Amino acid sequence: MTGMPKKALVLAAGLGTRLRPLTLGCPKPLMPLWDVPLLEHVLRLLEAWGVEEVAVNLHWHPDAVKAYLSARVGRARARFSYEPEILGTGGALRPVREFLGDGPFWVINSDIAAALDPAPLREAFVKGDGLAAVWLEPKKGPRTVEMDRRGRITCYRSPTPGVPGTFTLCGLHLMSPRVFDFLPEQPFCTLVDAYTAAMEAGVFADGVAVPGSYWDDAGTAASYLRIHAEVKRLAKSGKTGGGLYDGRVDRCGRDAASFFCVGAGAAVGAGVKGQDSVVCGNARVVDGSVLRRAVVAGGCVGGTLTDSACVAAPAAGEEALPAALGAMGWPPEGTAASFLGARGSNRSFWRLYRGAQSAIFIPYSLERPENARYAGHARVLAEAGVPVPAVLADLPERKCLVMEDWGDDSLQARMAARSGRAEAWYRPVVGALARLHREGTRGVLAGGVALEPPFDEALYAWERELFEKHLLAGRYGFEALPEEVTRELRTIAGRLAGVGQVVVHRDFQSSNILFRGSSFVFIDFQGMRMGAAAYDLASLLYDPYVKLLPSIRERLIAEYGRCHPECPEAAGLFYEGAVQRLVQALGAFGRLASVGQGVFTRHILPALENLLEASDICGLEAVGGLAEELIAREQRRRGA
Repeated sequence: MTGMPKKALVLAAGLGTRLRPLTLGCPKPLMPLWDVPLLEHVLRLLEAWGVEEVAVNLHWHPDAVKAYLSARVGRARARFSYEPEILGTGGALRPVREFLGDGPFWVINSDIAAALDPAPLREAFVKGDGLAAVWLEPKKGPRTVEMDRRGRITCYRSPTPGVPGTFTLCGLHLMSPRVFDFLPEQPFCTLVDAYTAAMEAGVFADGVAVPGSYWDDAGTAASYLRIHAEVKRLAKSGKTGGGLYDGRVDRCGRDAASFFCVGAGAAVGAGVKGQDSVVCGNARVVDGSVLRRAVVAGGCVGGTLTDSACVAAPAAGEEALPAALGAMGWPPEGTAASFLGARGSNRSFWRLYRGAQSAIFIPYSLERPENARYAGHARVLAEAGVPVPAVLADLPERKCLVMEDWGDDSLQARMAARSGRAEAWYRPVVGALARLHREGTRGVLAGGVALEPPFDEALYAWERELFEKHLLAGRYGFEALPEEVTRELRTIAGRLAGVGQVVVHRDFQSSNILFRGSSFVFIDFQGMRMGAAAYDLASLLYDPYVKLLPSIRERLIAEYGRCHPECPEAAGLFYEGAVQRLVQALGAFGRLASVGQGVFTRHILPALENLLEASDICGLEAVGGLAEELIAREQRRRGA
């Protein structure tokens, strides 16, 4: 090999899924790093190494990438390789085989932040097996790669990722055409597939941790912002990677600890404060706004945005959104949308901004029929004096609604920050719950409101089965719910089904109570049904998300009785309601964890401890014994 390669394949076809919603309307390679697209940074790097021709594979928003490269002025000439179906990092090589020729070439990801001297890669390529020299990172990333003492990569999927001596693939390869001999036959394949096949044939790729280099991957909104901050720190200290920083677009100034990057096409109003935030594209931020760890890539936003990623509403990709905006009279191009997440109830949540105004857009599926009842329930509850968000638009024919935005200050968040004020916050909530059970029930019955099937022994049995299947069997390997435990839980279900029934929220926990100052609202009430008041009260006061002192719990039970004296069974069956609700919650945690939502596992131990306490108070020896055993198993599991 003489000199550096003159050709490169730039991989730009990916969907950028982890960076959504920012990549819904913009391909990830065109996301700006200090107001320069990631792809442009990569091309400048290649040109500095003498690359004269690049092939760029395309799939997601191909026209945007093609338009950018066609208008670009630079040393390297670009050609395009469109993939109707993504071919993977290995499969992308086949369509450009003739272009790459008979000599070594570069393959590089277009969505990384990188600065390095390529000489160590060239040296390793010459000294090694001549298949490939692969840039590796020894500190960041998943670190799943292992090397032997000769620098040959011997494992790409380490069974002990992250331990000393493991590395991360950086997405840069100096490669020989020999790699085509090891590509799998199927159209989609990865470079790791090819390297693994070569290794089985006794041919190894060489790994190189380049000294003094800089690498990072803008995979998520958080890492995208982190890279901005890191590059700025490197520039201040004069280290490699600092050249990616551009102080001209940093409103905080070069010497500040934080950053506020405002791109050339974006506009921020007077008095806007930005901390570790990016405003890019044609986004607008209104006067006096505050941004903290926010990315605003389109639309017009205002107020305080924290840990948010916003795009122009048309780029959100939600079919029903234009109709919802039309119902509110909000212009699509002047509206920004921030994805808040999807829920297991077949709903998605977006926060919409029209300057300083905001609202919550909820598209839903009718796989859960109760989703279409939210707006009607909200109206009935509001008429009964129950605090709920206002419905701003209800479009059942488009399967969506828009409701008033109450922010993110939940009772759960307040308790995590200042649990000493628990009673001051919980007392009015308990009073409003009593109103839901009293006045809400009257309104529902008088209006003939359609509800979910009522709590009865069959529904309580379904909750037991959820617990049995997803927690006992799925998490702890039990064959079945012990017979004595089943008997005790059936007895509880009979008591709860045998008392006067009221309209219950069904999921009345701290995360579903939002505050604005001293005011609050209830959310997520679409699953309302007739049931025992004790179920809701116990859901709140034995919430696994929040730890309440027993003395406070007893006073709040008494407060409910004072507000709703005609419902003594709420207090009389409170602990039975707690056992039933905790069984349901534990089953739900197990199910959510089994489908990849592992965050819910953190609540399993508190829920089991609550179950033990409530069972002991009820005198349920079998349930309490099972809770003790599961607590021990969970503690061992966490200690492992």
